[in-house]
Amino acid sequence: MCGIAGIMMRDGRQLDVRVLDRLEVAIAHRGPDGNGRYISGAVGLVQTRLAIIDLETGDQPFYERQGAVLIANGEIYNAPELRHRLCNAAFTTRSDCEVPLHLYRRYGTSFVDYLRGMYAIAIYDPATSRLVLSRDPFGIKPLYYVETAECFAFASEPQALLGVGLAPRSLRPLARAELLQLKFTTGAETIFSEIRRVLPGETLIVVDGRVTERRRCPALSDGPAPAANYDDALRQIDAVLVDTVTHHLRSDVPYGLFLSGGIDSSALAGLMSRLAAKPLVAFTAAFPGSAAADERACAERVAHSVGADHHVVEITARDFWHAVPRIAAALDDPTTDAAVIPTYMLARATKNQLKVVLTGEGGDEIFCGYSRYYRARRLGGLFARQALTR
Repeated sequence: MCGIAGIMMRDGRQLDVRVLDRLEVAIAHRGPDGNGRYISGAVGLVQTRLAIIDLETGDQPFYERQGAVLIANGEIYNAPELRHRLCNAAFTTRSDCEVPLHLYRRYGTSFVDYLRGMYAIAIYDPATSRLVLSRDPFGIKPLYYVETAECFAFASEPQALLGVGLAPRSLRPLARAELLQLKFTTGAETIFSEIRRVLPGETLIVVDGRVTERRRCPALSDGPAPAANYDDALRQIDAVLVDTVTHHLRSDVPYGLFLSGGIDSSALAGLMSRLAAKPLVAFTAAFPGSAAADERACAERVAHSVGADHHVVEITARDFWHAVPRIAAALDDPTTDAAVIPTYMLARATKNQLKVVLTGEGGDEIFCGYSRYYRARRLGGLFARQALTR
């Protein structure tokens, strides 16, 4: 991950560079490999970098000939194909995140229609005095903003806006109740009273510190799925998974896998071992001496079958009590999902060895990994039988 933040002042007010300094400090932990900034009149942008692609020349911000500037947190998986499409553009780096800037110059705010990846992007165009914020259609990369009487400000994390004093620390009671019920909060409004999310797939246009336009790019097509028998569907999903994993493995740094032993991460293990040039490095969380579900044995069988370099990270009750306060502090857009604990512990164990890790997060929803899907299937069958007997 990288960190991005910025401010656009309203009504001719002057930018206080000290506020930009504090924003940069607040997001520094997201990008230990470098930092950059842009300041022009009432606008200031900062970025802290975690270097994944183009380690030598990929520092941000990026600029193009007509003056537009971009900062981003993300990966553009189809960047090589887009560079070929933009063969006349004057690229100055090999970074995947420079590509959206040249797409913007050619297609305006429709540039997001061509992107395949996970991203939170900010572009400032001095020719039109507009700030453009865009977030990927699945909402993988976070982006938050606040509108005050003095300015419009945005950041990768709410804590940056709170810590600098751009938003109060007051909570929204309805969002607090939603968090306790759903384990997370939904929609544009966050649990903080004045901070909003850029929605998944949303692009905001900001002029003079005010949002003047919004557009959404859907994550999935509204059209019906093509009809297929079982064998055809199996071939189709295999092709989709191969294509997706191939694009996700585009990296200039080492990568690995969080392996649980379930269907989702096991499928990734098989694909990564098949597609990668080097042996797979996999990490599994285990819970010795506890009642928690321990999938170590399943993960070890999967790792052995694909020849992975497998590491087991044991999490004890002592680790839990030591880590949970730090995890809670890091989750400033909170969630009460218990999976954050092993995810945090695995990330801490891998950070000195890997910079990119694939996970099976979200796969359960597709491959019916939750017990509620089995219950729904049984209930559906029961209702169908009752209908047939009437």
